Amino acid sequence: MPSYSCLDGSVVDWTAAADSVSIAAAPVAPESDPTPYTTGQLEYLAGFALTSDAKDFGGLSGASLSADGGTLTALADIGVWFRLALAHDATGRLIGVSGGESGRLEDEHGKPLTTSMSAIPSPSRAPPAGRLLRDVRGLAPAVALPIADGGGQVCAPPKEMASLPGNEGVEAATQLRDGRFLLLSEGGTTFNGDLQGWLGDGKRWADLTLAPTGRFKPTDLALLPDGDVLLLERSVSLFGGVAARLSVIPAATLAPAARLVGRELGIIREPLPVDNFEGLAARYAPDRSILIYLLSDDNFSAMERTLLLQFRWRP
Repeated sequence: MPSYSCLDGSVVDWTAAADSVSIAAAPVAPESDPTPYTTGQLEYLAGFALTSDAKDFGGLSGASLSADGGTLTALADIGVWFRLALAHDATGRLIGVSGGESGRLEDEHGKPLTTSMSAIPSPSRAPPAGRLLRDVRGLAPAVALPIADGGGQVCAPPKEMASLPGNEGVEAATQLRDGRFLLLSEGGTTFNGDLQGWLGDGKRWADLTLAPTGRFKPTDLALLPDGDVLLLERSVSLFGGVAARLSVIPAATLAPAARLVGRELGIIREPLPVDNFEGLAARYAPDRSILIYLLSDDNFSAMERTLLLQFRWRP
């Protein structure tokens, strides 16, 4: 399990001692309960509300799947990681979630990290060896890459990230097949209302933008098996409530100065189980359809839930 070099010279380490954690998973289903339930091109397969006696459980805003889909690694806003066991039937449908391990990210001195963290999954590494984005509120975040053989690569973030609105920085990030990072801001806008984003290798960054869709704002990205990018967006309003939107950004459009436009797959809103979805992962099902997993951030609030939903998409 690797360490990570950060812009400020600290080292984020996954090797801290892990504790066992128990998880209770209660099934959730659409209130109208048609079988099967579809929204757009998405078929609802399963959902669970997750709870735990672990005092740090919650605030999950990053997710990464093992290649076989058997392990979900989730990262909490407070620098704690959880590794959960997922059970599937022969078709790939999620049928159970159980506990595994949890631990706290530490720096090279063994000091626990308490700053907000977001996972950036790597296409070439199994979790929890995913990339990390260190999002220190009020400061320019630092992209952290694994240290190999005692060496390390310190990556400077796009300088424009320092001026993003408070709590509306980069939440959506992933690494592409060619090794570049794609970052999308939640609240930074251009003169024409597009959302700011960046494409780069951790040293050099190029601007790009995302065409907005109503009130929806980016909260996560996931690399699809064919190289396209899956985008998760969230909308919260007094009258419309909470909703999420899934769309696909074609790999061929990912270029400097591009204006990205997501092709909508579906909108997740009631009667589907819905909450503050901030974690996203995807993989092939046995029949080569795409299984999509959404994870919600309960913000450590009794008014919100930690939901894990699974959808099937047939491209």
